[in-house]
Amino acid sequence: MKSFVVFFVILLSGAFGTLQAQGYRAELGAMGGLSSYMGDANAKFMHNSEPALSLVGRYHLNQRFSLKADLGYAAISGNTIGRSELYPNGKEISFHNNLLEATCQMEFNFYEYGAPDYKPGSSRISPYVTAGIGMLLFEKGEQWKTTACMPIGIGIKYKTPFRVNIGLELSYRMSFSDQLDNEASSADFQLDTPWMGQSAWNKNNDHFAELKCFITYDLWYIGSNCYKE
Repeated sequence: MKSFVVFFVILLSGAFGTLQAQGYRAELGAMGGLSSYMGDANAKFMHNSEPALSLVGRYHLNQRFSLKADLGYAAISGNTIGRSELYPNGKEISFHNNLLEATCQMEFNFYEYGAPDYKPGSSRISPYVTAGIGMLLFEKGEQWKTTACMPIGIGIKYKTPFRVNIGLELSYRMSFSDQLDNEASSADFQLDTPWMGQSAWNKNNDHFAELKCFITYDLWYIGSNCYKE
């Protein structure tokens, strides 16, 4: 995808002088945690949680803004068991599906994120917000289908002295499909239109939330700045 090209462009600086500290243009690492389906069979946040994993990369435009790309896997599950009276004809259904996702996001740090010894006034810790677009690959029976998605999220990050960044992120992934909760074994009832088009506005499409920790490693050295009194 074009959204990942920027993460493979090497930007290095030739200014290697007397160094007090060093800076890096990008990060690469992994995220891991939990995912939770939000749709016709579930309205409780982080209910029926399943595993979620992804590779993540950041390209820093400056200390406030970064472009972020991730390529991830998530599982989602849900059921109407014990609540069949809420669905037409008392139908019960359960599902467990796998998702593959690729996104490109813009990330904004509330503080100037970085090593203070590299640039005075920088903060090793910063909350942030993120939003973007992506593509989602999901199971529908024995086939795989695609749909667009829009991730939005909040998080907090910390830069260690060892070129390692750690953090926690909570995101909400809005899809443009109402078929993420498809169950192949059910022939007469599906959750995409359980009320035959009379669903509430917030149940028209399926979404899922993710709560993940991450660890990344700084890449692409860009020199250092010296500051004099």
